[in-house]
Amino acid sequence: MNKKMPKELTYYLKLGDAVVIVDEDQLIIDVNQQYEISTGYKREFLIGLPVGCLKSSATPFVMCKSIEHTLRNGEIWSGAMINVNKSLEQRYSFITITPIEIKGIVYYVGVMRMAEQLLIEEVNQKQIDQKELFKLLALSSEMRDVDIAEHLFNVQKLSEKLLLSLFEDRTYNLSVEYINKIIQYSVLHDIGKSGIPESILYKTGTLTIHERKIMEMHPLIGIDVLNKISDEMNNKLFEDIEIARNIIKSHHENWDGSGYPMGLKGEEIPFEARVISIVDVYDALVSSRAYKKSWTKEEALSYLKEQKGTKFDPNLVEVFIEKVIGENSIILK
Repeated sequence: MNKKMPKELTYYLKLGDAVVIVDEDQLIIDVNQQYEISTGYKREFLIGLPVGCLKSSATPFVMCKSIEHTLRNGEIWSGAMINVNKSLEQRYSFITITPIEIKGIVYYVGVMRMAEQLLIEEVNQKQIDQKELFKLLALSSEMRDVDIAEHLFNVQKLSEKLLLSLFEDRTYNLSVEYINKIIQYSVLHDIGKSGIPESILYKTGTLTIHERKIMEMHPLIGIDVLNKISDEMNNKLFEDIEIARNIIKSHHENWDGSGYPMGLKGEEIPFEARVISIVDVYDALVSSRAYKKSWTKEEALSYLKEQKGTKFDPNLVEVFIEKVIGENSIILK
């Protein structure tokens, strides 16, 4: 037993699940045998290491902020997380972290169960990482585009960076929970394209009026797809389906009211849709596709500036250019 750990905490090490105990400096002070088995690391190696070293880079920054916020308030945090084992494999785990105060010092007891230990009878149990599930749903809807996975990842990362900048600025008074939902649902923005013919979807030339009308149906088709998914999952998959609906339906609405499918204007457009609109267009412009050439970063930024107040929310564009893409951009690791 590690001499720095209070005797009261040793009982947790007898649990059948993997257990890690962390001190107030976020250093591992002990683990049980099941934790060694799950991670592949020996107890002697782990003790004294920062607990964050076993976290995958795929773990969203916003999730880390949520964990910190919850534990700082003395509350228990539970959720899915991606960890890295000794073989550098990413593995899903389901963790409960409990803060325990002993003689004025707060310790954190993490009880972890690997995904393969769980009997998942149906998705409704929410015993998998929902962010990855949403990505899977999006990929299955747009699997005809071989580059879609990279685009979805880029949209999520750019959305995360923009939302984090807005969160830190406090202008919009955004909660961590709301931000995380936007990031999770962002990959679903174009699921309605599954109902658009490939001859229109990947046409290299200008669309005819008729083809344009068909293309502009994809947000409404997406809502229909979303509703069917939700119904099949007994409405338990989405914690806030309205945010997902807003993203899917309204991310092609324009600030001046010239967008589709509803012709919404200004702040009539849901905030989450205004965010996704900017990052989706930017990544689409700078990405190369079989049916289009990529723009340079400078060309794409010039377009965003030109469309500020016309296509895009002017305030959000300014933050995106300055904090996410420009010289003062933040970097998430």
